[in-house]
Amino acid sequence: MSQIHTYKVLALVIYRDEKKLVTTNIVRAKDKKDAKKQIERKYMKLPEASEVIINEELDIIQLV
Repeated sequence: MSQIHTYKVLALVIYRDEKKLVTTNIVRAKDKKDAKKQIERKYMKLPEASEVIINEELDIIQLV
């Protein structure tokens, strides 16, 4: 059984009109890849979002 961890994820959201938004999110996930997928899904649901950039090595921190 996999254990759930808490991650802090920094994401850069780029909108179709070239505006940029940097956001910090706290998520519960199995691993860093799952945390990244959750945030990408969350922001790509926005109709005006064109891209979500998350560096898995630097932008995802496991909280204790």
